[in-house]
Amino acid sequence: MRLRLKVLFLLPFSVSVACGINNRLSNKVEPAGIKVETQNRPLKICVISDLNASYGSTSYPAEVSSVIGQMPGIKPDIILCSGDMVAGQKASLTDQNIRDMWAAFKITVLAPVSALQIPFGFTVGNHDASPSYVKDRAISEAFWKENVAATNLTFVDSTHYPFYYSYVKNNVFMMSWDAAGAEIRPEVYSWMKEQMEGEIARKARLRILIGHLPLYAIVDSKNKPGEVNSDPAAALNFFKTYGLDLYISGHQHAYYPAEKNGVRFLNMGAIGDGPRKLIGYPAEARKSYTIINIPVNGAKNFSYKTYTPGNEEIRLSSLPDSVIGFNGISRKDHR
Repeated sequence: MRLRLKVLFLLPFSVSVACGINNRLSNKVEPAGIKVETQNRPLKICVISDLNASYGSTSYPAEVSSVIGQMPGIKPDIILCSGDMVAGQKASLTDQNIRDMWAAFKITVLAPVSALQIPFGFTVGNHDASPSYVKDRAISEAFWKENVAATNLTFVDSTHYPFYYSYVKNNVFMMSWDAAGAEIRPEVYSWMKEQMEGEIARKARLRILIGHLPLYAIVDSKNKPGEVNSDPAAALNFFKTYGLDLYISGHQHAYYPAEKNGVRFLNMGAIGDGPRKLIGYPAEARKSYTIINIPVNGAKNFSYKTYTPGNEEIRLSSLPDSVIGFNGISRKDHR
């Protein structure tokens, strides 16, 4: 019955996209799928990030297929991807090149996940939909609107999908925002404020935001303006004001859980090319994915377990207590 309810919920959205009509699900209206997903249950989230190989590549590193192939055993309730699912952001790529990359992503990642009926929440990265690459953004938008049913998400507000939108799972409220570039537009903050003040977010036991660029730099190659949020103080203030519990980001290709002013931050490692060392830390970087376990009670005390694609756990004790970037200090989250 649960699966049938979710299918019924998704059909109106699919039809509206085909007709070019925005579909906005008011927080005051609770379709059957939302009623199911606002019940308190344990939640296991598998987070992956930065899957792409070199510019224009239509194949993926072996670790991507390895991690996706482990999903039947991991049995996550939802998968989140913090961006860079294809290898765009290069002016010489043709429309067909970009479409071929998204077709490869569908075969390698989205279709296997959808076949398992695992919801797939994502945020666009700079290689997917950089703000300065109009062609990339248009093709990314078309791909995700054509494949919305494959995400199996229970949307709360899909008006601006796939760039920013909200959804709910096991009474955990989640938003994806458009952090493919350093600037977060004012209208995105306005939309997020409305979402966080809505009934579903207010009643949720946890509120999670996922975006590609982080607030603070933790690796050398991204330790500069343009590679992180352009105004982290404003972002952190917004997170605190509206009760956001966790921000998940990608882009830096380094696993580092941090906490600042009561907000938790999960900087994700990559499973694609190019893991990167933490600033000032000598240990070799490793490809990784993260499992978040959220209990029924005490949801804010959720825990992380992070693994290499070969299933070796990367323990918190192996990470430095802090990382100092040009725009702030990230202090390790010890929970």
